[in-house]
Amino acid sequence: MKPKTLLCTPFIASLFGLCACQVTNIKPKEENQEPRWYNVNNFENLDSMGGSYYDLEFDATYSGTDGEMVKVKNCLEVSSLGDGKISEREFARWDLLKTDCEAAMRFYNAPKTAVSYWPSIFDLSLLKMLPSTSIPYLGGQGLDNRTGNLAKHESNLTLIESGNHSVKVSYDEMVVNYVEVARGDFNRDGYQDLFVRMDWYIEGTFGDGNDWVVFTKISPTAAPMMLWRK
Repeated sequence: MKPKTLLCTPFIASLFGLCACQVTNIKPKEENQEPRWYNVNNFENLDSMGGSYYDLEFDATYSGTDGEMVKVKNCLEVSSLGDGKISEREFARWDLLKTDCEAAMRFYNAPKTAVSYWPSIFDLSLLKMLPSTSIPYLGGQGLDNRTGNLAKHESNLTLIESGNHSVKVSYDEMVVNYVEVARGDFNRDGYQDLFVRMDWYIEGTFGDGNDWVVFTKISPTAAPMMLWRK
């Protein structure tokens, strides 16, 4: 009997091994969860965003319409003050602060982490892949008929300078500095979005201002899509 037992042992062992291979579940790799992020360099003397909208404090001073200086220390004061008390010559800078506060509000309301398919650096190659409507809205020009990505529609797009979170380019006599302000799942669909500010001016004139857009990317191969704009 013992020899028969020894002969059967390898067969039984291999049978168990085959069964084990058949029932073992191979788990897919977990998708990369990235933390929300805010570009604290947008606010002067700000080192940390803190945990809530009420923790965001800064010092900003503007010329008022009555000749007095207007001081604000947080985004709540910015939203309650309104535009009527800011002098015309300071309005572009004031509008810039309002945009940064808009991004901060969305940052705080976003989940702490989300699946991200964005590259770590906001550079020219990413800018070119953004929708062709990713340009400042100056009023009058239609954006509805623009298709494809920015590089395809703006064939004369020229790089001026680039950093880790900003890309300055020129096209059609306009200079635009695209600034990555925040990352987070702003629409709470599980995927990280980008809040991008567009600071612009027209070459040879006095026109300048800023605009903002929010993009999403829902898979590694999906093209960036625009969620909202100012």
